[in-house]
Amino acid sequence: MLSAYSFAMSLIPKETVDQIIAQADIVEVVGDFVSLKKKGQNMWACCPFHHEKSPSFSVSPAKGIYKCFGCGKAGNSVQFIMDVEGSSFPEALKYLAKKYGIEVPEEETHEYSQEQSDRDSLFIVSEFANKHFQHNLYNHEEGNIGQSYLKQRGISSATIKKFELGYSVEAWSDLTDAALKDGYQQKYLEATGLTIVKEDKRYDRFRARVMFPIHNVSGRVVGFGARTLKSNDKKSPKYLNSPESEIYHKSNVLYGLFQAKQPMRMQDMCYLVEGYLDVISLHQGGIENVVASSGTSLTEGQIKLIARYTHNVTVLYDGDAAGIKASLRGIDLILEQGLNVQVVTFPEGEDPDSYIQKVGDTAFKAYVKEHAQDFISYKSSLFAEEAKGNPVKKAEAIREIVTTISKIPDSIKRSVFFQSTSLIFDIDEQVLISEYNKMHLQERQQQQKAGNQEAYTPQTIVPEPEKEVPELEVTKRYEREIVRMILHYPDQELEDGITTSQYMLEQLDDIEFVTPLYIQIIDFVKERLNSGVLPTANDFITFPKEEIRTESISLLAEPYELSPNWETHQVFVPRETDLLPYGAERAVIRLKRRNAELLLKQESEKLRLVTDPQEVDRVLKLIMNLSSYYKQLGDLLGIVVNR
Repeated sequence: MLSAYSFAMSLIPKETVDQIIAQADIVEVVGDFVSLKKKGQNMWACCPFHHEKSPSFSVSPAKGIYKCFGCGKAGNSVQFIMDVEGSSFPEALKYLAKKYGIEVPEEETHEYSQEQSDRDSLFIVSEFANKHFQHNLYNHEEGNIGQSYLKQRGISSATIKKFELGYSVEAWSDLTDAALKDGYQQKYLEATGLTIVKEDKRYDRFRARVMFPIHNVSGRVVGFGARTLKSNDKKSPKYLNSPESEIYHKSNVLYGLFQAKQPMRMQDMCYLVEGYLDVISLHQGGIENVVASSGTSLTEGQIKLIARYTHNVTVLYDGDAAGIKASLRGIDLILEQGLNVQVVTFPEGEDPDSYIQKVGDTAFKAYVKEHAQDFISYKSSLFAEEAKGNPVKKAEAIREIVTTISKIPDSIKRSVFFQSTSLIFDIDEQVLISEYNKMHLQERQQQQKAGNQEAYTPQTIVPEPEKEVPELEVTKRYEREIVRMILHYPDQELEDGITTSQYMLEQLDDIEFVTPLYIQIIDFVKERLNSGVLPTANDFITFPKEEIRTESISLLAEPYELSPNWETHQVFVPRETDLLPYGAERAVIRLKRRNAELLLKQESEKLRLVTDPQEVDRVLKLIMNLSSYYKQLGDLLGIVVNR
């Protein structure tokens, strides 16, 4: 079985792979998925791979790498696409090639069709369907029906093309037949939900519908939403969506995010609506930072997607009181994730799509700006109005609002909302705080109770995995420092034209490493030097073996930087590069001393077992020599430290 790297190289010429990696800007690539902020020489963000409230995800523009100091994810531009998209190495390369306009000549070999992942095949067949539906809209005789509907809804040709809208004809197996004819496999059509197979019959899921392709963050089609144009068909739903699949999870997708992510970042705001046409109409009207939950209840996964680009959300509600009440729980989830939420409601009977078509772009934007209010105040006013004159309902409403406020992680924001809520309900602020404290205490008690019950639940005892031997762990730490310095400064000269990598390998010529991963790295460095080529950090960032790439990037990433304020206040702190000869020497001596220490222990243990007098003398002399050597190294370290 080929490694992912070798497999990609067998499909895509090496010079093309090198060109893609060289041209892919790590800040641009990562910036398509998360909102980065500059801090020192690096860029920082909350990690897209695990939930966190304080940024620990670092991107180094100079080194072309990313590293999360929370969950440990690390890599270059290609690895990031693989991690965030769950794509294969070849697919990540092709994604970057498309982004940077690099042509990828590849050979669709039999080996490729054998090795290509099922996941990639689902993306490919979904894209075929997307192009097929677009072709139908413009070239099939039934496509006029779809074009007429979209024109009636005020959607321009440019917007239709931008959102890649299409049409599925009324025939039972139009798409399925076309896909099979072009060589696509039925199992992938089934897996994406495009084709339904019952007994010996197969037919298209989508027929006689306007098609709304659903893209993931990187722009790949993962599913479809489809609207029927048959007003007299009461058996089938008005909107029909793709079923869940390996590439389409409704709870982790927002319609329009691919088109909205850059505007969301630039304007630091996300408008959240419900339907496909809401997104499309607002986007056409100049409000491009808009996404939809596509009719599903808002999920934690969708909120985390928004949080990659902005922490400010404005929910645009239809003018339907029942719909508003049903959506309030979803907004509690937004607050729980630490985002700021505003609400805008439209006149009864209107939704964002109908209202912008009715009043126009300028008036719509003015309305949103004028009517936006923070969610807590909105919800408090809504509940207070409903509970007016009814003490029991008022008490229930207050508890509901306190529950919502309790979701907010920021204590200062909670305090501000307690003040505003006390004014709306005409109730003492301290009563609200007391109710919050009571809720908080009950929640903690329930968690503790659940924890105790779990502790007494009989469980199968699984033996813990053996921990790494402490002795080897200490040695690994010293070896790690040697490798770290070689990776950071492989071609930097120390003195007399000798580079860091050359100096360290010469000094450690008689030392054998014990950590398998570091042995491979050192062997690669030796191989490069013996061939007359100085290794570079990029050699390790793009190394074929994933474990070496990951470890190298972890060693190259730096969690801390010197504050520029030191220089501002004329406090000059030496950097590692300023004392590189000193650091390299110290790292070598420490590893040598560590190895001498281990040999001393080994020989001392042997002495206890030896009975032959001559062997005893030999071991004793060796121990004395090792002790002397160990002390000399210690003295050298002392001289270096105090120099």
